[in-house]
Amino acid sequence: MSALDTLLDHPALWRGRSAAPATDAPVWPSGHTELDRALGGGWPRGQLIELLGAPFGCGETRLLVPMLAACGRDGYWIAVIAPPATPWLPGWQTLGIPPERVLLIHTEHDRDTLWAGEQCLRDPAFGVLLAWLRGPVETALLRRLRLAASESRACAILYRPPNAAAQPSPAHQRLRWQPAASGLELHCLKGAGHWARSGHPLQVPEPPEA
Repeated sequence: MSALDTLLDHPALWRGRSAAPATDAPVWPSGHTELDRALGGGWPRGQLIELLGAPFGCGETRLLVPMLAACGRDGYWIAVIAPPATPWLPGWQTLGIPPERVLLIHTEHDRDTLWAGEQCLRDPAFGVLLAWLRGPVETALLRRLRLAASESRACAILYRPPNAAAQPSPAHQRLRWQPAASGLELHCLKGAGHWARSGHPLQVPEPPEA
């Protein structure tokens, strides 16, 4: 990656065209008033978002339950690619997520995960993409996924390990999550709006199990 690419992907870089979230941009609800406000109305559709944290498989999808339920109710598909464990779809159904709207894809390599995610985002039937990456990936592949997300009506979520924060990313937003006494603590590492500039963590109450 060139020095210019590194600079452009740095989370501290401010760009005039992304000074604040677009208030009329389509979003999926987060289910939490403070998080909706911090995100500019909810989980943005047409964006690539990274959620960095560990360990995988400790219920990291719980934060997204309201979005997944809204996506399914509106008749969109939900792509779940390379999860650390097979989701228990009957449990998701009790949370309002229709299992018949969930497409589960297993892959062996991160490159395959990104390729499958890109194909899903290019289909307007999908409203949410959840994908898990285990290690470092080429920036060019992430740029392709960002482009596919930008051209879609879906919210694309990449789960990545904490050490991925050391690698510049073209994702629209990067959030770090960690368990807290009352639920989850979220830090905005990269994004637009006041939350990204403030550096203050956001406390999100314990969401339901998923």
